Amino acid sequence: MAFDVEWDWEEIINSIYTDVIITNPEGIVVYANDSTEYWFGKKKEELIGSSVLELEKQNIFYPSITRKVALTRTKQTIIQETNIGRKLLVTGNMIFDKNGRPKYIISYSQDITELEELKAYLKKVEGELRQAKKKLRELENDKENEPKIIARSEKMKHVISTLNRVAETEATVLLTGESGVGKSLLAEHLHEMSGRKGKLVKINCGSIPESLLESELFGYKSGAFTGANPKGKRGLVEEAEGGTLFLDEIGELPYNLQVKMLTLIQEKKFYSIGDTKPKNVNFRLIAATNVDIEKMIQQGTFREDLYFRLSVIHITIPPLREREEDLLALIMNFLKTFNHRYEQNKELAQDTIDYLLNYSWPGNTRELSNIIERLVLTADGQVITPEQLPSKIKASEQAASFNEIERKTLPEMMRDTEVNILSKAWRRCNSTTEMAKYLGVSQPTIVRKLKKYKTSIQK
Repeated sequence: MAFDVEWDWEEIINSIYTDVIITNPEGIVVYANDSTEYWFGKKKEELIGSSVLELEKQNIFYPSITRKVALTRTKQTIIQETNIGRKLLVTGNMIFDKNGRPKYIISYSQDITELEELKAYLKKVEGELRQAKKKLRELENDKENEPKIIARSEKMKHVISTLNRVAETEATVLLTGESGVGKSLLAEHLHEMSGRKGKLVKINCGSIPESLLESELFGYKSGAFTGANPKGKRGLVEEAEGGTLFLDEIGELPYNLQVKMLTLIQEKKFYSIGDTKPKNVNFRLIAATNVDIEKMIQQGTFREDLYFRLSVIHITIPPLREREEDLLALIMNFLKTFNHRYEQNKELAQDTIDYLLNYSWPGNTRELSNIIERLVLTADGQVITPEQLPSKIKASEQAASFNEIERKTLPEMMRDTEVNILSKAWRRCNSTTEMAKYLGVSQPTIVRKLKKYKTSIQK
């Protein structure tokens, strides 16, 4: 069957599910197929004879592909929006006569509204997924960055503030304080804040035998002594290259090594055992001790010049008994830590917390950590009661109570007792009405007493 060019082409174009528009070189529509009504909300008869520039101004479609083709005289493809909310992928091209003059501009389009909506939806989902991942990272970071150091007391706030101020300097820091106050933890904090890329190398000067300490610190050359590793050994000082060297229990450093340590600090160089060539090392030094070094200087067991080099920044860590504001937060932090570590869900009874708050903690945070860990592991039941506390903690509160009695008058003791009872009820109850019922008095009485003792009641 022969192809009838007079009518077959139009029938074919009208059967295609896409709009086809043909204009003359001036942009006047000379042909539009039946699909244009679906895309533009106008019958083809309304489009034929119209200028595409006028149709563009009326926002029948925007932008005009015909205008772009007329300007460039080349094939163009754009995304076009129509007045009825459709999005079209439109391609336009110019048809030339046999003399190379523009004859027609033809454009055809494909509806991509659903595709664009799908892309927008996917973009939204991707955005929500990014937000979810960000929140997850934040939660993970929060978990990783949970405060290792509790500093609510003014004394500890001052310690942390000082450490943060000197963190990025090269100044040597000496941390002093009783055993168990957290000197190692503060050294780690200082190293992390310093921005140094090397690692933190810890050396406990009191835990390594004196005969081995020098080789551990400075290393040794191959064949330096009988029994030595034939390959030699790097010392811990050399391991601190680019990082921080933390000398814990510096007061235990043997006197004969103090001169070498002084040289190391002053010149940042050292000699490995058996080596005649010095090695240079770049590190930041932190030292710590729980002994009175100034007293050791007077006794002739510690070099004064070394002490001056160590104590460029001297920070004394207060004992736990002087950090009352930190104690409750530390108790709850250790409880959370050990519950998570041992997959427990233990709680502390309010009376148990009171006993812990009244204990003097001579072993400081180390002792507190050990006690809470033991309670989480050994206490029967979910709630840890006072009966499960070590006897020294319960005895301490009783002794404290008797001492208080000896120093106070009867009205003062009665007031303190009333404040203590109201504080406990305030912590247990959610309203003054509930407190009144709990204590067996009227609600106005509770309100009056809370007002009377408002500066003393502790939630």
